[in-house]
Amino acid sequence: MNPFLRSFLYNIGGDIAVYVGMELLKSESKDITDEDITENIKDSIEGTDLNFEPDDSEILKLNTVRKTLYKLYSEKLAQFRRIRDKSTGWFIYYWWHEFDLLEEILLDKKKLIESKLRDRLQFEQNNYFFICKNCQDSNIKYNFDEAFELNFRCPDCGGSLEAQDNQVIIEFLKNKIASIQNTKISID
Repeated sequence: MNPFLRSFLYNIGGDIAVYVGMELLKSESKDITDEDITENIKDSIEGTDLNFEPDDSEILKLNTVRKTLYKLYSEKLAQFRRIRDKSTGWFIYYWWHEFDLLEEILLDKKKLIESKLRDRLQFEQNNYFFICKNCQDSNIKYNFDEAFELNFRCPDCGGSLEAQDNQVIIEFLKNKIASIQNTKISID
């Protein structure tokens, strides 16, 4: 399994997402249900110390696999089709992976993160901030308008609000943006 894919799956849903991803990869040429995935994972981890259900004696529940599949679906890494079983009336879900879209998904996430960092940088650059030195543990900072409305007095302790130099934050954000821009994402 590709290390980018493994890492991304782990970030989405931990070890169980990695196992679900491996099962989706194995079943590329055939239909696989969430129940089949659960049974295959149980078979593959049997005899190991892995336990995905910490407060239960059962190693893995179908519901856990379903939740993981829905997480992968929400991240556009999995798709399904639903068919009603004529005898029971229940729906059967057949799943497959969309891992070939991983590079596109990661590039979209990279753009989103960069955009959010740029917005935050612009906010930091366009505002003056004030903090209370007495309440420094609370990490509450007020922009100029908020501090003005409070008469430059801390609403918690009544101490004076003092200007905060946010150059460290601005430099940090600039470095993060540069780092993201220099990061090349290639799955090949």
